Amino acid sequence: MKVIGFSAGSVGREGNVDRMVKAILEKSGHEMEFVKLTDLSFSGCKGCVQLCAKPQVCKLDDEVQPYYDKIKEADAVVIGTPVYFGTVTSTVWAFVERFFGYRHVDIPIENKPFVTVVGGAMALDNAVKQMNDLLGSFNVNVIDTVTFASKVPPCFKCGRHKECEIGGLYKMLGDAAKEMTIKKEMFTRWEDNSAAAAAVDGAAEKLRAI
Repeated sequence: MKVIGFSAGSVGREGNVDRMVKAILEKSGHEMEFVKLTDLSFSGCKGCVQLCAKPQVCKLDDEVQPYYDKIKEADAVVIGTPVYFGTVTSTVWAFVERFFGYRHVDIPIENKPFVTVVGGAMALDNAVKQMNDLLGSFNVNVIDTVTFASKVPPCFKCGRHKECEIGGLYKMLGDAAKEMTIKKEMFTRWEDNSAAAAAVDGAAEKLRAI
């Protein structure tokens, strides 16, 4: 059995979404491959339907293209995204958008088991719905969704929260955000959250049972 996982986690570091996707893959007990989408150069669908219709797989030539064949071959797929502006990231949207290559006459990934992973500071529900609705266009079987509300806005790293009234931290705390001192312990980890850890284990167990 082969499971492949993709994360649109923030560039340059191994964040919560990256680690949740990796943990689900590793705990599944199957042969696995992890792919960080933000390490790759690619675009969304460009409508070159004449290329993908016959092979029923995206043929747009870039760094992500080989993974569409691997998705067809895999027994299950895990896809994770952070939440930006209350939605899935454009990175993961562009990646899944190119599943259009599978949608010709029939759908070769129909009923394939998928696990979705969504993490962010707050307001995850809309992104979860977006991700699962988007995948629904390809008739895959989303067997589980794992979420983690970290309460860690980008403001914790940008360094300008003491002068900002438009960022996520200000929206969360109001004027108190301007007085806050950012400390290491504020960067919460899914591994330290019992509900998130149980959800990761549960998703992995569903994959193990395939």
